[in-house]
Formats: sequence, C-alpha cells, structure tokens
Amino acid sequence: MQNNDYGILSDEVLMDLIRHDDQQAFAMLYQRYSGALYAHAYNFIHDREESKDVLQKVFAKIWDIRNQLPLHINISAYLYQTVKHVLINHIARSKVADRYVESLSSFANSYVADTDHSIREKQLQQIIAQEIAQLPPKMRTIFELSRTAYLTHRQIAEKLGISEKTVKNQISNALKLLRAKLPELLFLLAFFPPKN
Repeated sequence: MQNNDYGILSDEVLMDLIRHDDQQAFAMLYQRYSGALYAHAYNFIHDREESKDVLQKVFAKIWDIRNQLPLHINISAYLYQTVKHVLINHIARSKVADRYVESLSSFANSYVADTDHSIREKQLQQIIAQEIAQLPPKMRTIFELSRTAYLTHRQIAEKLGISEKTVKNQISNALKLLRAKLPELLFLLAFFPPKN
C-alpha cells in the first residue's frame, strides 16, 4: 500500500493495521489526530514543549499496547481519554503544578460559558473553596489575602504583623498542601470539558 492510500482508510482499518505492526498506518493515525490532541493538551497546560511531551507519551503508549487494543474501539475517544490521563499525571508531577494550584480558581471562572457549565463552574469553585478552608487557620488567612484579596507579601506582613519571610513560607506550604489535591481536581475538570 502506498503512503497516500493510508489517508483514505477509516480509523477502524488503520487500527487493524496498527495491531499488525503497520508503522505507516500508525504514522497516518498520528497525522490525523496529533494537531487536535496537541491543541487539547495546550488548552490545559499552556506550554508548547510540555504539550509536545504529552502528545509523545500518548502515541508511545498507543504503539506500546497496540496488540492489546480492543477490536471495536472508538480511537478518537480513546485518544482524548488517554490525553486526559497523561495530563493529570504529567501536571501532578511537573514543575507547572504550583502554577496550576495558584490559578485554579481563575481557571474555573474562565472555564465555562453557558448555563450547564455555569453549574459545573460553581461546583468546582465549591470544591476548591473547601480545600482552601481545610488549610490551617493562619495559613488559610495568608493564602486568601494573597490569592483572593491580591495583597503583596509585604502588605500581608504589615497587615498581620509578621515577617515577609513568614508570609512567603506560609504561601509555599499552602501550595504544597493544595498540590497534593491537584490530581483529583484536574480529574474533575477532565470530565467537564467545555462545549465546542
């Protein structure tokens, strides 16, 4: 089969060929879905290089398990689901975790547009608020002054009569505690995708 012939094949036929180790069929699958999957990953992590890494992990996984993939599989849905799982694990273990915890509330605010998603937005905000409410009292106060009242470290220190270093340490500790909950929160986000 010639390279340009693969482009007319259905996903089902491509997957059958991939199960039989056809690298050209796999290349066509990559060509067919990589752009949309990259955009999907980028919408979550807003980092081009890390989005490429996620894409590479997804397709490497597909190739590695090609012989175990079910015969009747919706490969599009499977690829998107795999991206979500890789993203959750990737974000939880990567350097962007702190950035995500810090911006989780604002992300929830901008995540939805219609009535159905407004309900989901409120649910997500409640979950985030509950996690913040479980922080130790002093830490919670400092964190809320920083993330809700948008005060600087210096302003918080002056307001509470403590050092800037204490403020910085308390915010850092709060982020570490919230980071532990990050995979669960992102898992919730993954199952509430925005409507196109």
